[in-house]
Amino acid sequence: MSSSPPESHTEVLAPADCWKYLKASYIGRLAVLNGAVPEIFPLNFMIVGEAVVFRTAPGTKLRALLSGAAVAFETDGMNAYATEVWSVVVKGMPGPFNGDPETLQEAGPDREPWQPGLKEHLVQIVPTEVSGRRFAVSPRTRWWPPQDFAADWL
Repeated sequence: MSSSPPESHTEVLAPADCWKYLKASYIGRLAVLNGAVPEIFPLNFMIVGEAVVFRTAPGTKLRALLSGAAVAFETDGMNAYATEVWSVVVKGMPGPFNGDPETLQEAGPDREPWQPGLKEHLVQIVPTEVSGRRFAVSPRTRWWPPQDFAADWL
């Protein structure tokens, strides 16, 4: 595990730690390009081997996935005491899930889509890059009250 500079207090996660967090999660966000417009979709997922797998129905998300463009997927969370947070990002190419259906039951026996309706398209994202970070949550006094950041945008 490597760390970023000490002043940032952000730890860059090793790939094994990224996969640990991915396997322990089930809610994430999928970022796709819908033509020239970025779209983000919340979804529940599972990890099968080293691929992110989820179900979807026909619509904007599926059309964007079928375009052949790379996608990004992110999941995050915090520890039980809300003192540390983490984020993992997977970038890669989407495609139809071509694994053994038995592996789906093993990977997530209780993972069903939350939204009603038929979700007959099983999609996998094969990663080209997996990255993550973890950091301690700053005390509220460090980020509140709001400050004027207008000068930073000039």
